[in-house]
Amino acid sequence: MEFPPASSHRAPTTVRRNPPRRAKQTPLAAAPDPSSLSSAVDGITPFPLDEILQPDPPQIPPPVPKSPEPQSADSSENLKNKNKSSCLAVNDSHSVTLSAQPSLLDLKRTKSEVYDGFSFVFPQDSLQQEVYDKVMNPLVLDFMGGKNALLVAMGPTGSGKTHTMFGCPRDPGMLPLALRQIFSHATGSGDPYSSSSYYLSMFEIYSERGKGERILDLSPNGIDLSLQQSTIKGHQEVMISNLAEAESLVTCGMLKRATAATNSNYQSSRSQCIINIRAARKSVDDEQHFPPNNAVLTIADLAGAERERKTGNQGARLLESNFINNTSMVFGLCLRSLLEHQKNPKKPLHKHFKNSLLTRYLKYYLEGKKHMTLILNLFRGREDYADTSFLLRQASPYMKIK
Repeated sequence: MEFPPASSHRAPTTVRRNPPRRAKQTPLAAAPDPSSLSSAVDGITPFPLDEILQPDPPQIPPPVPKSPEPQSADSSENLKNKNKSSCLAVNDSHSVTLSAQPSLLDLKRTKSEVYDGFSFVFPQDSLQQEVYDKVMNPLVLDFMGGKNALLVAMGPTGSGKTHTMFGCPRDPGMLPLALRQIFSHATGSGDPYSSSSYYLSMFEIYSERGKGERILDLSPNGIDLSLQQSTIKGHQEVMISNLAEAESLVTCGMLKRATAATNSNYQSSRSQCIINIRAARKSVDDEQHFPPNNAVLTIADLAGAERERKTGNQGARLLESNFINNTSMVFGLCLRSLLEHQKNPKKPLHKHFKNSLLTRYLKYYLEGKKHMTLILNLFRGREDYADTSFLLRQASPYMKIK
């Protein structure tokens, strides 16, 4: 069967067009004048299409930057001297000179003041080991000999007190170096007739939003503590048998310690941190038994005094600053009272220690009954003259305490 050939015409295409819209009539009053339209068209500047489309358009020169004004050699030299300027100079191993800024000089203030009588003055580039040999080593030897000892770090906020006390893994401070010495002596003594056990406790005294003082145990399972007379009740003593255990315990405690960022210090301590190392030592003889000898080595890292203008603290931080400054003031009053009492034994020893938990806990040291050593951390920059001057004026008389 044959079929007819297919048709070659295209498929039909339908085009839809919208119906035309009728324009609204414009009122006669609003219709423009034809003469004005022609004049307006004549006044329009023709668009430079030919210039834009030409193969080589004109190049616009780039703007020339204005050269800065040259600085004089004197101004650049003054800037270098300003950066290198210092308000504190080390005279020798026992004295320093404090120089005031020219803007602070007046009739009542001299250009420079000399403070002497320090046990030892360390320059800025001193190593931690050098500080330890001069300051901490005698205390550790007394401790291993059965005597109590206390090391306190004082200074304005951000002056390096915590670094001096604790340091870092590459540059250990007073506490890690003391633990190394204690355990190296314990393992190398070789005395079969003596046994020693060491216990470590760590706590902080702080103020929460200015609502009184609180004591917190910094051990792993630490809780709030209380102070009765000069004894901490409820704190946890952890037995440490080697250096690794001691360092791990201290690291955990430092992570729990209250810190905050201020304009003066990005990691400012907001509490007074106390670390106690207690030695329970018992000597055994074939014929006689001696009672255990419990000596305590205490290390106190005090929060630095703060000025509101410099730290920029507000709200809760400002209340913490008030607590820190008040504790520093009471601590200084206790030392000053002890100095006056030693100069004149007939003068009664004022009991300023009752005004803060820190001084109540350190009562026997502040009454001169136990051995205490102070480390002063100072700033050297011109802009820190006020803080450095205040601390030197406050602490320099303490060097006369026996």
